[in-house]
Amino acid sequence: MKCKVQLSSDYYARGEVIFIVISNVGDSSIQVSKCVIEGGGASVEKQVNQLLRPGESTTVMWDQYGDGDMVPPGQYVVRCIAGETSCSSSFSISP
Repeated sequence: MKCKVQLSSDYYARGEVIFIVISNVGDSSIQVSKCVIEGGGASVEKQVNQLLRPGESTTVMWDQYGDGDMVPPGQYVVRCIAGETSCSSSFSISP
């Protein structure tokens, strides 16, 4: 089981919508349960709950809000969880 997380950029303006693309790059289906975005003292969970066959991908949008407030600027890591496997990517949000 292999997954891959891709972002359209590694640097985002504050308030910009972030598109997180999760791809199945393995040769068997994977069940992606959620993506966790952490950094700047914030931790935000985005539910995915999607079965991806080999070669398929799905996109999750994040508006930089967590717990009702916009997250602070800084370095972030998004980690998507698919069963026993996880894949991640990092990005920055400018002040």
